[in-house]
Amino acid sequence: MEGELKNNIPETDLDQYIIVHYNHLLSLKEHAAYKHHITTLKAENSSEQFGEMMLRKWGTKDSEALQLLEGGYDKFKKQVSNRVLREERDKVFINNCPKCRKLARTPQAKQCRFCGHDWH
Repeated sequence: MEGELKNNIPETDLDQYIIVHYNHLLSLKEHAAYKHHITTLKAENSSEQFGEMMLRKWGTKDSEALQLLEGGYDKFKKQVSNRVLREERDKVFINNCPKCRKLARTPQAKQCRFCGHDWH
């Protein structure tokens, strides 16, 4: 199935789960690109002067990091997620609900956000 893994986890959910909960597994360039993306989103929702200051302070000028974002954030997430799963799979816990098999909100979650099943 396109857009889903074998265990019925939509790829976009899994990509974001890995980026957010396993960001310590990102390379320095990937981390700089992710931080730049988040800063850009925040800057867009701020005053022009404050947004420019945020980008100067927390954005990156690293061309390799910026190049990772060239195809958009979704493409970046997919590439990072694939690399982490390929190279660091033993360090990633994909926490699926034991009842409905959907991806839990966090690696530590014990209650399903979809079906409400509790496995405490």
